[in-house]
This record gives sequence, structure tokens and C-alpha cells, in this order.
Amino acid sequence: MAISGILVPLDGAGITASVLPTVAALARPMRAAVHLMAVVELRKRETPSIYYRVDADARPGEEDAAPLVPPDVQATLEGTERRVERARSYLATLAGRLETLGIESSHEAFVGDPMTDIVRLARRQRFGLIALSPHSRYAIGRGLGSVTDRVLHSSPIPLLVAPPLTESSTRAVDLAIQTVIVGVDGSSVAEAAFGPARQIAEASGARLILLRAIGGRAREAAWNTGAERVGRDIEADYKAGVRRYMEDAAIRIGVPCSTMLGDDDEVTEILNAANNNPSAIIVMASQGESGMTKWRLGSTTDRVIRESKRPVVVVPPLLSH
Repeated sequence: MAISGILVPLDGAGITASVLPTVAALARPMRAAVHLMAVVELRKRETPSIYYRVDADARPGEEDAAPLVPPDVQATLEGTERRVERARSYLATLAGRLETLGIESSHEAFVGDPMTDIVRLARRQRFGLIALSPHSRYAIGRGLGSVTDRVLHSSPIPLLVAPPLTESSTRAVDLAIQTVIVGVDGSSVAEAAFGPARQIAEASGARLILLRAIGGRAREAAWNTGAERVGRDIEADYKAGVRRYMEDAAIRIGVPCSTMLGDDDEVTEILNAANNNPSAIIVMASQGESGMTKWRLGSTTDRVIRESKRPVVVVPPLLSH
């Protein structure tokens, strides 16, 4: 599926809107339309002075100023309409800013449940990417059962998780993706990341790197598999096989790319590569041969998303490349 449209759920907190420069840096070169959405949860109390303000200066780590409302408290129709209109006005302002960058933008706000409405809308309108901030109330930080967790489990669409920018510039016009890093583990399942990575690299004119870590669990699995081969150099056989796979994968991805082999574990190698290459974005499948990117607490994907200072695109395994 080509990334021709990007769905951006925003919860009204200032920090979550910081995903937009990264979204714009992707949308501009790919000429992808951006659709902003807000799902107003009636069980959430929102402080008007904090939420859905374009000038809000929220920061990661601040306490949630919108605690759950007791079950016996019913929202009034007038109050609900006021919250939806405030969210709609907020999105309109942000959409207008994207339009000034030459990005086709639209927006909508409605009452609902983000757990289901994000994926439902993405499926119905056939978006190619869903973008979330790791600091969103819709996202990571609530443990198992969070919206990001649910979206990763149920979405047939790639998910972009973009941390707040650390660069001094916050204008997307000043940003450009220069490096696309694809994490692979030797399996065809992990190669689901090839298609989106190739599209991003081609549109952005970015360097494309295929990265495979051969340390940690990967090396341990190779030794366990080859332990019965008496008289064979298991380490040499393992590395030779990896090199052959990487050479073949570089051909099959269909565009010029570089390959990297890392002697450390997957998380360390991916994060180091992203930190050592300019304006990098990480692309990885949500499942792999060794469970390399299986979504579970402590998994590679979980750790990369939580620890990376660069954006991460997680691709579902059913997405054909």
C-alpha cells in the first residue's frame, strides 16, 4: 500500500502536536495528504486552559491534567458540543499551518473511543500511515492496553511513532529525511518493511540502509541451530549466510541501498545507526523470524520506540512489499 495519505490522531495536548513536523517532512516529498482527527472521550475531563490550545507549552513527563470522570457523572449535550467544537477549531488551525507548507490537509473531531475509532477511520478511508506521538494520551505510557498497543495489534496500516523534535527548528520546511534505516532479521516476514522504506527513501532522496544485527539473540540462535554440526566453523558459516542474505536483499529491494552488519544486539545496533546517520528514520516490521520485532513488553520494537530519538515506522507483516 502506497503512503498517499497520513492519518494523525491528536489528543489536544501540546506535546502531541510536535509529531506534525515529522509528518510534514514525510508528506511533502511524497505528496501525501494529511488528515487530522480528534476523538473526544466523554469519560475524560479536559482542562480548557491546557487541552486543544495551539499555544500550549506542555512537556513530556507532566502529569495528566485530565483525570477520569467518575462513572456516575454524565456529560451534558452542551458541554459535549463545546468540547468537540474546541477540538475542531484546534485542528483547523494546525491544518492551516500544514497548508501553508503546500501539504493538502483536512480535519475532523467527534465523540468516540480512540481505541477503535483510529483504526476504523484509517481502514475506511484507506490511509497509508497512522502517525502518533509517544507522549499522546492515545499512545504509549499507559502499559498494556494502551491505544498504541491496540493499534499495533489490529492495524493493517503502518504506524509512525515520532518523538518530540530535539532540533532547534520546529518548522517542517527546515527538516528533511536524509537516511532510511531498515531493520531486517533474515526472514521474509520482516521484509514487509521494504515497500514503505523504499517509498520514503525514493521520495525524500534519502540514503537507504539495510541493517542486520548478528549479536545477542541472533548469534545465540545460530549456535543452537548449528551445535550438532561437528567439525564445522559455526561462526564462519553463520556470518557467510548473513552476508549472502544481505546481498540478495539489497538486490530485491529494487533501489540502490547500503548494507550494515552489527555485532551487538538488535536494539543497540538500530539506535546507534539512527544516532550516527543524519536525519534518520527507522522502518521495521512488527514481527520477524526470531520475534525480533514482535510487539510485547521488552521486545525490540517496544524498546526502539521508547528509546529512539528518531521517528520509527512499524509495518504490519501482512503488508506486501
